[in-house]
Amino acid sequence: MISIYVDWNVVSQMRGGKFPELKKMLSQKDRFNIYYSTAHIGDILSSYKAGNNQQQQLIDEDLEYLSGLTDNFCICNDGTNIRLSYELPKTLFDQRVDEIDLLKDFSLSKLEELLNELPELKGLGKSVINNLKSQTLDQAFIDTLKNPESAKQLETIFPGLSNNPTMEGFFKSFGKMITNLNENEDYKELRLITQSGLKINRDKIFNTADPFDMISDAYKKLGIKDQNQFIHGHNKSPDWFDEFTNNYIALDMHGYQEDKVNTKKGRKETFNNTTNDAFHAAFSSTCNIYILNDDKSFKKTQKVFEELKLNTLIFKPVEFKEYHDSFLKERAADIDLKLPHQIIMSKPDTEKIADNTIIKSHYAPFFMFDYFNNIHSLYDIDGKLKMIVLSQIVPTNRGITYYFEIENLSKKLYSVLGQDSDNLGTVSKSELEQKDWIGRKWKFDGIGFRFTRSKGHYQFYYDY
Repeated sequence: MISIYVDWNVVSQMRGGKFPELKKMLSQKDRFNIYYSTAHIGDILSSYKAGNNQQQQLIDEDLEYLSGLTDNFCICNDGTNIRLSYELPKTLFDQRVDEIDLLKDFSLSKLEELLNELPELKGLGKSVINNLKSQTLDQAFIDTLKNPESAKQLETIFPGLSNNPTMEGFFKSFGKMITNLNENEDYKELRLITQSGLKINRDKIFNTADPFDMISDAYKKLGIKDQNQFIHGHNKSPDWFDEFTNNYIALDMHGYQEDKVNTKKGRKETFNNTTNDAFHAAFSSTCNIYILNDDKSFKKTQKVFEELKLNTLIFKPVEFKEYHDSFLKERAADIDLKLPHQIIMSKPDTEKIADNTIIKSHYAPFFMFDYFNNIHSLYDIDGKLKMIVLSQIVPTNRGITYYFEIENLSKKLYSVLGQDSDNLGTVSKSELEQKDWIGRKWKFDGIGFRFTRSKGHYQFYYDY
């Protein structure tokens, strides 16, 4: 099946009646897996107001729509990996509401309370906090506070720290910083400080073709190598996730397609929106296709995908419709069986010779049997076709292939090839869970077919 991640703005617009054709296309649940993520919950949470029953009703309707669109399949961070789970959006939303005030009025005293709530740390909170209080601030902070100009800028980032330059003061100011960035317009000032300090011309970088090069050059002039540490999971998320979000936020922080920051009227736009967009884009890299409509987010996502060489396809809704109509329209399984023969007649993307075999490779814009999009054709040295191998260019950050995808794929193969030669029948989850999978074979006059798994990757062979 083809995995698709849809940005919250597009989901919200579909719920409001926009993009009816996209909504119809995504309703093909035997072909497309639509996933949501904790970033969707973060977007919905931004409109939450405690005690506002009318707003809560709208939120509940949003959550219900998201549940129906995705069948409750959620891409989430389990603290170690990004994984797929089955979770009601309403459940995750309620959990976030319970945590909403966690960083408000943050202090060492509040940290002590949180530590004491953990069974394994109960009673240790006081000693941990006393140890922190005894530590001094980094010398770099102290030196910065002695300089009136730099102290003023530091106060913008860490409010109140200059009045209490201790670890206790740091923790309290950290909580205020998070609140101000996510609820007020402090991110605008922080971004301005960053750009002016690096002498980056915002007008030049805003729409440049090479924003990462421009940012890197600015830091090199200051003798700084590693500049993109805006978000770090501290072992709570995979390295690739942190790298992606840091790259995305770096683009916005330094002026490339920078987001508006505005809390005066309409929808509140703060640093929280930018980080959430970064999370959406990172989560989408576990899927085949990402659909979003915001122009600035689209361009930033494209640049990060290019920088990190990710193979998720990215579309705006109108572009996805064109792609769907050209390559993803539902086809009879027998057409997909014949399609590779037509594709290998075109010029290959790559060609090489190994062990007296000519190997030609084609990336296919089609997803044959709603799964395979890569074709290798093998010929003997005289040019006679020996074999065709179908595989999938798996999304870079996917990690694993899910059992239900293969169960669905096997049904499509059986629909066109009939019973397998060993009379094993359609593939089940229980056999796929085994370390060694026997696969499936079909034998006909002059040709055979094999459905196999190698190192976790599923392939389909045409043997001549």
